[in-house]
Amino acid sequence: MIIRNLIYILQGENYYFGRFLRFAYSHPKWWSLENRGKISWTKKSVAICIVSILIIISVCLGAFLGFGLASLFIFVLVSIICLPFIIGLSLLFVSPLDSFLKNGTMKEAGHILEANRNIVIGITGSYGKTSMKEILSAIISKKYDVINTPENVNTDIGIAEFIVKNRSRFSESKVFIVEMGAYRRGEIGDICRMVKPDYSILTGINESHLERFGNIGNTIAAKFELPENTAKMSVLNFDDENIRNSADRFRIKHPEKVSAAEAADIIVKDNFGGLEFSYDGMRFETKLLAKHNIALILLGIRIAKELGLSNDEIRSGISSIGYIPHRLEPIFNTATGVIVIDDSYNGNMNGIKSGLEVLGRASGRKVVLTPGLVELGEKSQEIHEKIGESYARSADLVLLIKSPASGYIIDGLKLGGFSEFKLYATTQEAHADLANILRKGDTIIFQNDLTDNYF
Repeated sequence: MIIRNLIYILQGENYYFGRFLRFAYSHPKWWSLENRGKISWTKKSVAICIVSILIIISVCLGAFLGFGLASLFIFVLVSIICLPFIIGLSLLFVSPLDSFLKNGTMKEAGHILEANRNIVIGITGSYGKTSMKEILSAIISKKYDVINTPENVNTDIGIAEFIVKNRSRFSESKVFIVEMGAYRRGEIGDICRMVKPDYSILTGINESHLERFGNIGNTIAAKFELPENTAKMSVLNFDDENIRNSADRFRIKHPEKVSAAEAADIIVKDNFGGLEFSYDGMRFETKLLAKHNIALILLGIRIAKELGLSNDEIRSGISSIGYIPHRLEPIFNTATGVIVIDDSYNGNMNGIKSGLEVLGRASGRKVVLTPGLVELGEKSQEIHEKIGESYARSADLVLLIKSPASGYIIDGLKLGGFSEFKLYATTQEAHADLANILRKGDTIIFQNDLTDNYF
């Protein structure tokens, strides 16, 4: 169904009509857009679908009654050509009711948190949000009943609906850890007004979603909306240059500045066995592979100490942290002798660098599979050429999935004097060929995985 496919892309673009329209008219095969994922039939998407169908029926019926059967074919053809605009018109019709219902849900969610007096900890950043959430949850749960937003639920309405659907759990849980995402300034502020965070963590700021924010200044301002709206204490990752250079510009109650440099005697275990380090007179172990996780763990320790956890509880929580799915998650295939490092949810330059540092520990051939990054705006060529040069220094074989970025990565590979790469038309084609490419002793890292609206 053509309408279904187009609404699927509209949903993938977070209902931003301009971005949807650009995609639709650059990908005219409207009947085959739903390839890698499936539409989520929410109330909003269902309403847009119904209104779109009603508009088309009304136009065609009016054409038949006004101009006769001969004109019907022309109006049907025009309707198909104009279908993205019709869906946009439907979005316009649906938006007032959607906004009314959304505001009601957000108010209800806020009342639930206030009634249960949950301790709310907000987490945001251009990268590391989900990892930070899982790390903090593992630590804090050693003392408190914890509830946290699941998977990639990090928008205002997504968080609100989660709270409302799970109201009984909030009466049982003491601490609510909420991940906050944004594509525009003001969105994190809206979430904060709903959940009223007591504590917050800012993990890092980079060029992710630069195309949507417009410039890095807007990104910085958007992310600092969380610490500016935090009631008690904000913990900031001062290893990140943009946080370090910008923190003094914002009004933050009780900022805590944390750096991985505070950790000592770091040991990288053999065979992707994790990390050990010392901090504040204690020795810690974690399964997590990337050194950047040490900074995230220290951020979590600051919050844990503020909430009264003992040293033993903190140490136990850190040792219990499991691999975070799709974020430098090692998968050991004993049958083939191949190690897979699944980093498919890390779609930013900092993640690329950490992934290559981890890949560098492999003893056998080092292989990368990637479609590149997205939403980098005017920085896309520059950043992807740098990525290509990094691959040239770090990998033995690079497998590229064709995307708007793959050509720039190839340019970077060539600048690095590297020719061991292969380009695939689709993700499916690349994965199907892995059995022919990989051999015993190889380590392959999957870096990023794009949804249909980015191809």
